[in-house]
Amino acid sequence: MLGLYLHVAYVTVMASFGSRVGHGEVTPAVIGVIAMLAQHPGISQAELARLMGLERVTIGTTVARGLASGFIERSDVHHDARRYSLSLSPRGQQMLRKLQRRIAVHENAGARLTPVERRHLRRLLDKLVYG
Repeated sequence: MLGLYLHVAYVTVMASFGSRVGHGEVTPAVIGVIAMLAQHPGISQAELARLMGLERVTIGTTVARGLASGFIERSDVHHDARRYSLSLSPRGQQMLRKLQRRIAVHENAGARLTPVERRHLRRLLDKLVYG
């Protein structure tokens, strides 16, 4: 039943996330990549896929969108010609600041959880996902 509750919670939150947070400028998938790159600058695409629990092909499509939008920069890794690192571009950093404000508003609008409950849920979800 936990999986069902998580799914319903996800659908409930995401029903308005794209329009309220993305504003048509960025998709929820790219928002996730932007957030992860802010926490892990210089990470490889394979490492990013592993951290996000996604297939490399799936993350590749999302990274390509982020690159095309100018939110992500790709740099060669000097000691390995087959690898490159990903980081936020200045435009991506600017978008991240916008997203942080928009997400706060979205999470507070019609929220059924108090701030303390949201922090507790976040800790539990971190434990569920990352151990």
